[in-house]
Amino acid sequence: MKRDSWFWDYTRQVHVDFHMPEFPRDAVKNFDAKSFVAQFVKAKANVIGVFTKCHFGNAFYDNTVGHKHSGLKVDFFGEVLEEAHKNGIKVIAYYSLGTDAHAVVNNPDWYQVDEHGKVRGAEGTVWELPCINSPYREELVIPQIKEITEKYDMDGYLLDIPYLHNHYCFCTYCKKKFAEEHGLALTPELLETNRELVIQFGIDSAARCMQEIHDTVKSIRPHVLMNCNGAWRMGEPDSINATSDYGLWESQPSATGSFHNHSIRARHVRTLDVPVQVMTVRFTEGWGLMSCKTAEQLKYEFATIMANGGIINIGDQMLPDGTLQSGVYDIIGEAFGFVEEREPFCTRANSVKHIALIADNTSNWYYDKDDAATFGAAKMLIEGHHQFDIYYNDNFPDLSGYRAVVLPDTVKLSEQSAERLKQFVRNGGLLLAEGAATYDKQKKNFLLADVLGVKYLERTPYSFAYLTENEALWEGIARIPQLVEAEFVKAMATTAKTLSYVQWPLTVPAVNRAFRHPMPPAGNISDFPGISVNEYGKGIALYIAAPVFRSYWHSNHFWVRRIVNNLLDQYDAYKLYEVAAPTHVEANMMEKEGRKYLHLINFQSIHAGEKSTAYYNPIEQITPVHDIEVKINDKAVSSAILQPGNIPLSVSSTDRGISFVVPKVHIHSIIELS
Repeated sequence: MKRDSWFWDYTRQVHVDFHMPEFPRDAVKNFDAKSFVAQFVKAKANVIGVFTKCHFGNAFYDNTVGHKHSGLKVDFFGEVLEEAHKNGIKVIAYYSLGTDAHAVVNNPDWYQVDEHGKVRGAEGTVWELPCINSPYREELVIPQIKEITEKYDMDGYLLDIPYLHNHYCFCTYCKKKFAEEHGLALTPELLETNRELVIQFGIDSAARCMQEIHDTVKSIRPHVLMNCNGAWRMGEPDSINATSDYGLWESQPSATGSFHNHSIRARHVRTLDVPVQVMTVRFTEGWGLMSCKTAEQLKYEFATIMANGGIINIGDQMLPDGTLQSGVYDIIGEAFGFVEEREPFCTRANSVKHIALIADNTSNWYYDKDDAATFGAAKMLIEGHHQFDIYYNDNFPDLSGYRAVVLPDTVKLSEQSAERLKQFVRNGGLLLAEGAATYDKQKKNFLLADVLGVKYLERTPYSFAYLTENEALWEGIARIPQLVEAEFVKAMATTAKTLSYVQWPLTVPAVNRAFRHPMPPAGNISDFPGISVNEYGKGIALYIAAPVFRSYWHSNHFWVRRIVNNLLDQYDAYKLYEVAAPTHVEANMMEKEGRKYLHLINFQSIHAGEKSTAYYNPIEQITPVHDIEVKINDKAVSSAILQPGNIPLSVSSTDRGISFVVPKVHIHSIIELS
């Protein structure tokens, strides 16, 4: 059913935030449904997210349940829905579940309570948090959802914030329900001694709440698509995903600090059988700042989402008077026009398999920072022009079709998954693991020790160390011991061959042992491999004895990335393509209806000023890159056509396929291969 969803084909969504307090004198006074929807028609949007209830607890429809915004004299949601459908635009009904100021201010016993006994109120901001285990659900949420669903034939729902904050609450209702379910008192002390049990109760509470909402909606309108914010992102609980027909993963460069995040998120969601939106915003620095990115930046962001298999969603904010800023929709319209040209080559496309990055990620809260090892590995692979998909821990498929697997330090694998990886290498696959990847506390060794050809001994006392030079791996960097700003593992080689040794720093700085820099220069060369290679069955396993991916994400030390990519390039004998382009040009290959499409995406930002305040590096203009040499290592491919535009490229035969030159990549070029 999810593969048949219309959602796969609707790639141009605008989510219109309207968290609106009542004190502005002219709040919602100038709303007009026709002029409102006309902005989306102008901007070529085909889906819009429209509010039914905001964080302040104000309803924006003709209601008998809950509190309607006092400035609203008309049926905001109903009129927008009718006008949008007249123009062929789908409508997603937004409902604020986890934040409702009106509900808790008028019913203080519905507040979430933290471990210090304080209610989770926000003293004048939007974050007044009701508990989903309180009567808030029975007395307001379910009756309101029933009323909205019975009254309006919308196309889908977005339920925002289904979780308790940080997945725990100590209100009287949670305490009662926890005691009934577990026979224990829910206390802050239990959070310290059995955190997993307390957190799981919070996640289960969210899942039960979402299931009840899901079943309520489906019993009235079975065709309406359901979603809660965060569903189907990497690490999301299965119980939450089960209540969502499509996924949504927020991804703002200004919040995450990286323009790579859209690409990284899309490389995970494209492995799923449900359509998943990757949501950016029009704002330069987060929700509700009334600034606007350039069309150039939005084109780049949209390209990284759709070329990698995600679905585009962009957030906007209505003005207090109920209108939209027309100039913003000039910008979005230009960017969506760019998307529309490329949709025939992108929608419902599948990734071409090559590398499987099997990794962990945060599953705690919406705005936790992503796992640095996972995202550092992805950043390295993107900048090295590698073809890869991302899987979550044990949730990876049959690896047939993949040529290589990468395991970051933080990956969590069962013994059964480790056996599957052993078989993969034994059958001829390439494996790259780093740091403590597959370390098992009970065994005090790697689950893949025999595959890697190394045995775990212990952690080192140093917070950093150096790698000794290897001529082939040091290509493009200085021929010196290279610093890795991370804790190394002492791993003894059993059957592995050492390519580079760990070189300890001269000392740990302390009183009477100070150097000019807090990290002293290299000292003794150890007997432990820093980088090693091991033959296992028909395959090869590579091991790096430090969490280089996390180190790279935090430090951006280019030499670490070059060493790792040189290592992969040396041992990956089956690369699908080779792209001679700078690291800021991203490459990715997808397939659709029997044809393959190589996507090239060019990035360029502008220097920020004072980092502590001007932390956002905007994209104002992207300078085109010219004459990119490409090799396609596939004997079945004989032609290359530049899209959009249907421009044939001159190709030459090679021993493994064809080569050609892409004359220019401004933001996003697609090479159709057949």
